[in-house]
Amino acid sequence: MSLLRGVKNTRRYVLGYDLGEEVSQISFLASDSDLPETLSTLAGAELYNIPTVLCKRREVNQWFYGKEALSRIENEDGIKVDNLIQKARDGKRIEINGTGYDPVSLLTLFVKRTLSLLSMEMSMTMVDAIVFTTSTMDARMIEVLSEVTGALSLPVKNIFYQSYEDSFYNYMLYQPDDLLTHSVIAYYYNFGTLTVYDMKLNHKTQPIVVTIDKENYDEFALSGSGFSEDPSQRIEEKKHLDEKLLELSERLMEGRIVSSVFLLGDGYKDQWTQKSLEFLCRGKRVFQGNNLFSKGASIAAREKVGESDRFSKYVLLDADKLKANVGLMVKKQGKEVYHALLDAGENWYDVNGSLDLILEQEPYIEIMITPLTGGEKHIQRIELTDIPLRPARTSRIRMKIKMTSAERIVIHIEDMGFGELYESSGLSWTEEVKV
Repeated sequence: MSLLRGVKNTRRYVLGYDLGEEVSQISFLASDSDLPETLSTLAGAELYNIPTVLCKRREVNQWFYGKEALSRIENEDGIKVDNLIQKARDGKRIEINGTGYDPVSLLTLFVKRTLSLLSMEMSMTMVDAIVFTTSTMDARMIEVLSEVTGALSLPVKNIFYQSYEDSFYNYMLYQPDDLLTHSVIAYYYNFGTLTVYDMKLNHKTQPIVVTIDKENYDEFALSGSGFSEDPSQRIEEKKHLDEKLLELSERLMEGRIVSSVFLLGDGYKDQWTQKSLEFLCRGKRVFQGNNLFSKGASIAAREKVGESDRFSKYVLLDADKLKANVGLMVKKQGKEVYHALLDAGENWYDVNGSLDLILEQEPYIEIMITPLTGGEKHIQRIELTDIPLRPARTSRIRMKIKMTSAERIVIHIEDMGFGELYESSGLSWTEEVKV
C-alpha cells in the first residue's frame, strides 16, 4: 500500500481555470500525459460547466456555489449572487439582507469552492502551475485575480493569467499540423453575443507569427437564456440564427483559406446549424465543444514551466502582446552584443523587469526596437540629463521596465552611484517609449 501511494504522488499536474461570467471550468494536465482532461462535476459524465454563481442561505451565514446554488435559488432557499466577475471588477460592496460583502471576497469564495472539487483527482500540493483565463484580461482583471489568488494562499508557486485568445492559441499548438496550415476560426456562443476568434498564421516568417482578431456580434443574442418554449417560435429562432451564421461565415471566409473551425459554447446543443454547417464543412475540419479555453489554459501552464520545441516555432501577437523585440547593445568581454530587454509575444501586463547597467561615459541609453509586424528597426535615445560627470565605467544605473499597454513601454532609470567611490545623485529619469 505504501509503495503504491508513493508512486502515485510522483505524478505532477498543471491546471487551466476558465473563469467565465456564466459558467467556469477546470482542466488539468498530468506530467505523464500529452493531452489535458476537464474536471467533471459528476463522475463518469461529461458535465464540465460549473455555474459561476453563489447563493447565501436566508438568515444563515451559509453559502452554496454552482449547481447547488441554482437549485437552492430555484427552491427559494437562498439569495442569488451572480455576475461575480463584473461585480469584482466594479469593486462596489454587495448588499445582502442589510449586510455588505466585498465582491472580490465572494469571487475568492467561489474559486476556493470550485478548486476543492479537484480533491478526488489530486492534492493542490501536486500542482506545479495554474493559469486562469477569462474573456477580458486587462490591468483591472489582473488586479482582481491577484487579490483572489493571494487570499487563497495556494501551495502553488506558479500562477498566471491570460485571455481567451491566449488559451485558444495554446490549445491549437497542441493540435495536428494540418489544422494549422491556414487560418483557424472559433465561434463562441452561449445564446448571447456571438464572439468570433479569427486566428491567422504567417508561415513566411520565422518564427511563424500568429495573430488573433476578436469580434463580437450582438445580433445573435436571444431574448431569453435559450430558445423559446413555443414550438413555432423556436423553429423561427433556429432558422434565423442558422441564416445569420451562414451569412457571417461566407463574409469572413471570402477569398481566403480556412483550415479548421471550432463551434464553442453551449449555444449549439440544439443542432440548429444546418445550412451554416454544410458550408463550413466544405474543405474544412469542423469541431464542436465547450472546454477549449480551460484545456488551452492547462497547456499554457505546462509551457510556462517548461516550454516545448513546438512553441518555439510560433509567436502570438494579439491585442495584448508586445509586437516588437526590445533591447540594447552592451559590452561583454570587450565586444558589443545585443541584450534583450523584452521579447515580442509577451503580454503587456506581465512585463515587470529590472536591470543594472554600467555606463561607459555617455549620458544616455539607446533602446533598440525591432518590430515583428513590419516597419523598420529604430533606436530610441533616453537622455540622462544632469547625470554627474564621472570617469568611464564608474556610473551604475538601474533600469526598471513596465508596460501600460501593448504599444507603450515605461522606462524608469535611477542613478545608483558607484559603491563607496561615488554616492548616488538621487536623480531619476522616466520616459515612455512607443512601439
